Amino acid sequence: MGLFNVSFPDLIKQLLPVRLRNAKLTRWLQCLIAPVIELYFLFTINRNENLYYLSHNGQVSYLQAVLNDTFDFTGRGIYIADPAICDAVFIWLVAEGETVWLGLTSEIGTTGYTNPLWLYLNTEVSAAATNFIVMIPSTISYDTYRMNALIDKYRLVSKNNYLLLSY
Repeated sequence: MGLFNVSFPDLIKQLLPVRLRNAKLTRWLQCLIAPVIELYFLFTINRNENLYYLSHNGQVSYLQAVLNDTFDFTGRGIYIADPAICDAVFIWLVAEGETVWLGLTSEIGTTGYTNPLWLYLNTEVSAAATNFIVMIPSTISYDTYRMNALIDKYRLVSKNNYLLLSY
């Protein structure tokens, strides 16, 4: 956008009267506006960061792009996956009076039992309570706190629970 693109050396040359345009005065004015140039540089950095933030939202593709831009800009291997939905199966004690038959896969045809019961680990069942999983390649070294901060900044407000998993 042309409004925010300012060339300060050209501005000095244009605003200085013709009869005063010499090398010594031009250099002196450039020294005087050096703090303004530094503030302009900080302003443009902040403006570019704000434009990047506004152009990305909580959609999966944008969140993946932000994470890959920050942590894996060459391989771009970070992606977001949906959690596997698993129903928790509880193993009962004999005293509780509930029975759960845990058979082997080789026993399915012989006992007439056709639906095997799958047992899941605690991490697999708790993954169902998460909204999304951030899959990170094991070759990437990253700061967990910074990644969590970026995810919290760009994720949707309703998506509170997520996991970081290496693959």
